[in-house]
Amino acid sequence: MPAKPETNPTKAALEAAVLDLTDDEIVEALLRRARNDIKSAYEARKDYAWPMEAKRNVLASLARRLESGRKVAKS
Repeated sequence: MPAKPETNPTKAALEAAVLDLTDDEIVEALLRRARNDIKSAYEARKDYAWPMEAKRNVLASLARRLESGRKVAKS
C-alpha cells in the first residue's frame, strides 16, 4: 500500500512499517508488555480454545479498541 504523495515521508514510513506487521508479530508484541493481564487472559483462552482462535480474539479486541478512539494514558 504505497503512501499518497501528499503524505509526510516519516508518517508514510511509520504506516508502512506497521502495516507490514504480521498477525503473529502483533500478538507477540502485546504479550511482551510489562503488565501481564493480556498474556494471562490469552493463555487462559488458548488453553480453552485453539491457539489460533486465541490470537484471532486478541486481534479482534485490538481492532475494537482502535475503533473506539484515543484513550488517555494511565499514570
